[in-house]
Amino acid sequence: MTRYIEEVQLVNFQDHANTIINLTNGINLIVGSSDAGKSAILRAINYVFHNSLKGDSFIRVGCNECTVRLKFSDGIEVSRVKGEDTNSYILKDIDGNYHTFSKVGSSVPDIVRSALGEPPLDDKKKPISYSDQMSSLFLVDLSPTDLPRTLSELTGIQNLQTAAEILQKNSRSYDRTIKDKTEKIDKLNDDLKKYDYVDGDLDKIKGIETKLKDVQSKHNSVKSARAFISTNNDLAKDANKTKDLLKKDNEIIKLKKSFENIDSDYSTLKSAKNILHHHANIVKEFKKKKTELDSLNIFISENNKNIFNNIKSKSDLIEVANSYQKNDSDLKTKLSKTKTNIETEKNNIQQLKNDLQKLKKELQAAGNWCDACDRPLIDE
Repeated sequence: MTRYIEEVQLVNFQDHANTIINLTNGINLIVGSSDAGKSAILRAINYVFHNSLKGDSFIRVGCNECTVRLKFSDGIEVSRVKGEDTNSYILKDIDGNYHTFSKVGSSVPDIVRSALGEPPLDDKKKPISYSDQMSSLFLVDLSPTDLPRTLSELTGIQNLQTAAEILQKNSRSYDRTIKDKTEKIDKLNDDLKKYDYVDGDLDKIKGIETKLKDVQSKHNSVKSARAFISTNNDLAKDANKTKDLLKKDNEIIKLKKSFENIDSDYSTLKSAKNILHHHANIVKEFKKKKTELDSLNIFISENNKNIFNNIKSKSDLIEVANSYQKNDSDLKTKLSKTKTNIETEKNNIQQLKNDLQKLKKELQAAGNWCDACDRPLIDE
């Protein structure tokens, strides 16, 4: 959609106290009697676009300040304010933000000029299609020199002429470039003829690449085989290690059974020791009684011989007890040796237990120990 002036407001400008003119897109016709302020509207618009009025004679009589505001169809507003203490442009941008430019000189601020759409000027710094009241007719009264220039500016022909000149200049440049490139291409083609043998060599290289791919494939197969063999070797080592561990486990199990037999023998020896100790006390008591009988043997009467004989038989029993005592002494000696052997076996058992505990930890770390059964895992 073409951008256009949607609204013009004149406040204290010439005869306009506060006039608002609404415009539409296209041709707008302003009609009124003489001195109604029609030209003032055009002059006010020109004032905003070009800051062309000097002094302050256009300020309404009796007022200290005037304002001309232009509102565009895209929402941008530009106001020109002039008074005793004010000389500024006020710009309301498309986002609704206000920008004030104070102490304006003879030119329009660049930002405001851009917001106005860069209005064109003729060589007299006036709008191309604008003329004041009572001025010469537009185009009709132009001199033969100014008429083509003005028509060119109105139609944009000068832009076409400039474009044609640029295109002609570029065409010559491109012709030179094409000529240089063509010469270089010809030279390169001549140079390429020196390398005609490359195609044959390229075929040979492709054949070599094919052979290299075959070699690489075989190399990969060998590499895979080596990796497989290495893995199998590692597995064999692990199997041998596990076999050694299982062998140690079997020996430990056998030792455990021996320990159980030793514990049984120890219990038996302990019971035998208690029996022998009781037997020794009986023998000691018999010896004491025999000594008493021997001392009393001379004092016994005939009547007591039978009693003595009985006692004699008991003395014989004591002899048997002595025999038992001797056997008991032998048993004590054997028992002492057995104790020594048991102590030695206990130390060996403790050492084996320590080794067993160490081996158990190693098997647990290797995952070859059943915690539920509390024994090593043995492959059947």
